[in-house]
Amino acid sequence: MSVARTLVRESLDHPALLDRVVDDADLAGAGVNSGELIKLALRLEDHLGRPLGDEELLGLTSVNAVAELLQNGAD
Repeated sequence: MSVARTLVRESLDHPALLDRVVDDADLAGAGVNSGELIKLALRLEDHLGRPLGDEELLGLTSVNAVAELLQNGAD
């Protein structure tokens, strides 16, 4: 499992939801609520060791978007 998928899964109240979501699917459209997105943002900040910017926060729309943020944040 990718790091991005793991971070998203750990942020969900019902982690099994992610089993039905492909990596490019819209997380909110798949049933991920705003509280879970906030938890995801906090996990990402911890993982990256820095706060996320507004554009980064708005871009947390899919597992692929999280993976891209992780890749770019590591540069």
